[in-house]
Amino acid sequence: MATKPKGGDRRVVRTRQAIMQASREIMREKGFDAMTVQDIADRANVNRGTFYAHFADKYALVERMIREEFRQHLAGRIPPDARWGKESLQQIFAVVMEFFARCYPPDDIGAMIHRATYEELMHRLMEWLDQRRMAGQSRRVAPETIARVVAWVILGAAEHHSRTPDASSGSMARDILLVLAEGLNELVPMDLPPSALSGR
Repeated sequence: MATKPKGGDRRVVRTRQAIMQASREIMREKGFDAMTVQDIADRANVNRGTFYAHFADKYALVERMIREEFRQHLAGRIPPDARWGKESLQQIFAVVMEFFARCYPPDDIGAMIHRATYEELMHRLMEWLDQRRMAGQSRRVAPETIARVVAWVILGAAEHHSRTPDASSGSMARDILLVLAEGLNELVPMDLPPSALSGR
């Protein structure tokens, strides 16, 4: 298990950055699966013990890199005072789609990108929903469920778009948001009998 070095020490920060940069270069050259901790340590000019003082393994390293890059991507495009609303959700849809289109990788680290972006999205969406809860707005559905559904939809659309860019990210974001905002039953009535809705 990796120990946590003090983040304020400039040498620690420089070492961590060197390790991350080395791993980026090696992944470009031969891919994630073929990359070893020894490769990274050699390229960063550190020993294996130093690597493990910062990261538990290469998976933790790459996931940390993805999180940091995604946070920076969000911070550069979503205003810090953004709140839950149509405009903010449309922005976050477009930002995630752009991020995936730019960096969604071969399958060897796709699962890590999905997990890291999902957790960061959940954090951002829950912050927005908690602000509304504190403002006294009640809901029939738990905020965690709302955040999960929105995050699943965003990530599913982003992954699809990164593999088959058949529409602009902006128009896809608008269409998906319309489905979420207006509800399926408003757009395509389900015509279910009352007994089916009540579970009888």
